[in-house]
Amino acid sequence: MSKVKELNFDGQTIFCGLDVHKKNWRVNVRSSEFELEDYSQDPNGELLLDHLKRRYPGAKYEVAYEAGFCGFGIQRTLEKAGVRCIVVNPADVKSSHKEKMRKNDKIDAPKISRELSKGELEPIYIPVAEMEHVRSLVRQRSRLVTDQTRCKNRIWQLLMFSGLKLEADLDKPKQYWSSRFIESLKKMDCSTPWLRQALDLAIEEYLLIRKLLSLATKQIRSLSTQPSFDAIQKLLQSIPGIGIVNAMVIMSELQDINRFKTLDSLCCYAGIVPDTSSTGENEKVKGITHRSNHYLRPAIVESSWVIIRKDPAMLMLYKKYCVAMKENKAIIKIAKHLLSRIRHVWSKQEKYVIGVVG
Repeated sequence: MSKVKELNFDGQTIFCGLDVHKKNWRVNVRSSEFELEDYSQDPNGELLLDHLKRRYPGAKYEVAYEAGFCGFGIQRTLEKAGVRCIVVNPADVKSSHKEKMRKNDKIDAPKISRELSKGELEPIYIPVAEMEHVRSLVRQRSRLVTDQTRCKNRIWQLLMFSGLKLEADLDKPKQYWSSRFIESLKKMDCSTPWLRQALDLAIEEYLLIRKLLSLATKQIRSLSTQPSFDAIQKLLQSIPGIGIVNAMVIMSELQDINRFKTLDSLCCYAGIVPDTSSTGENEKVKGITHRSNHYLRPAIVESSWVIIRKDPAMLMLYKKYCVAMKENKAIIKIAKHLLSRIRHVWSKQEKYVIGVVG
């Protein structure tokens, strides 16, 4: 009887599911038939690859993990080493009721490797590193806008809670925060030094966020004129209602318009579609989906409110929809039309033409 002198998994595929964390990874390894091992290791892609090559030499390796805080660094490291690695949306990984109720590392890693071995996992799009970094800058500006709004709300809340009153012409929640308005806040009679200190700190926090927001906006404006972005930016900005900032949001979030083969897939990615539930012949529409790109959808809806004021064709469509539904629902219909036109000008490399219906 011949003896096997060395390990050789040539022609076989080893599937590996990762549940990644900051301090460790849970690793589940299986073949197409059954589970082979389940263990924890340090968060290191090269360490994982060394282990697989040592235990299963000659095999083809496939790895998958859920999108999250770790981004695409693991994927790029393994792909560079010749290992197929995909990143998946956690919501798209099939789970039994038990797995949903008892979610932990020991369940998640085997679940990912199991679905990977079945070919049931759909990978998300992996951007090139440069575009990912551009997206990070644009998203950081969006976060600063949110932080600035929160700072304003905290100041208004402090004024109301403490019974402080501004001048009659300044006491408005939607007041423009001009230099004059800021000075009026700084000169308010707060009755005690401690309340004065609290208000001053809140004002300084707001001014700092506003300064950072201004800096981020300047950087994005400068970036939009770079040769690699300028052509597409001019096309997007030819659409009424899309300015520099929203054009950069759209470009950095979509990355490559050609990856969306249909308008429906683009609308689904943006979140401009309804959630539905059907049983037999009964179908229930639950309103706009909660699953969306949280940076892209607000930019599209915001631009939709502007385009109906600047393009007669879009205004006509909006008025038509308003006959059968409320304004907020009609604008979602306009947002879908806007996505269609964004897709057209970007893919066809043609500037927007105002007044065209369809």
